[in-house]
Amino acid sequence: MKALSGLRDGQVLIRRPQERDADTLLAGSHDPLVREFMQGILSHSDRESAVRWITEVAPRLWEADRAAYFAVALAAEGGPAEEGEPEGEPEAEGGPAIGLAELVDLRPEEGAAEISFWLLPEHRRMRTAASAMRLVCRFGFEELGLRRIDAYAAAENMGVQVVGASIGFRRTGFRPALFRSSRTQELRDAVYATLVPEDLC
Repeated sequence: MKALSGLRDGQVLIRRPQERDADTLLAGSHDPLVREFMQGILSHSDRESAVRWITEVAPRLWEADRAAYFAVALAAEGGPAEEGEPEGEPEAEGGPAIGLAELVDLRPEEGAAEISFWLLPEHRRMRTAASAMRLVCRFGFEELGLRRIDAYAAAENMGVQVVGASIGFRRTGFRPALFRSSRTQELRDAVYATLVPEDLC
């Protein structure tokens, strides 16, 4: 799969997850709303578990073209690099992750994949979420050659539905009892939306 370095939209960028993002992954895996509205969220027991996922599992799936995982970060303000760091690297890589995103269920024969993402509570703003989602879709279309990106949201999760619509996703269906909450294990109804390259905005 294509490499990725600092794809940016305003003050938000996406990059490959790094070991320094382990605290964010650990916090997100225990966040009640993340676990309520997303399925398959592994509840990491400690930071070491999160580090293993970032350094072993995510790269392996990326290299096998099975999934693409992204750290969502705020772009650095700039300024001189710290001692030992190449000039320009802090700005390109941004600060610590404020959330994670993914393209999963990659289907090269269809040119399709499914997107999902989450942000830490203090960063759950419309503009930040829209920028993160837009960047992941750009990577899918421009670097992976996807022709369609699908998104599923719990029917009652209006926030993420609004974010998707703001960047061009079109609601195309309703799926009863589609996915299982990671928190309660209850089946939830879902809204299904799709995005094609020409609709991304």
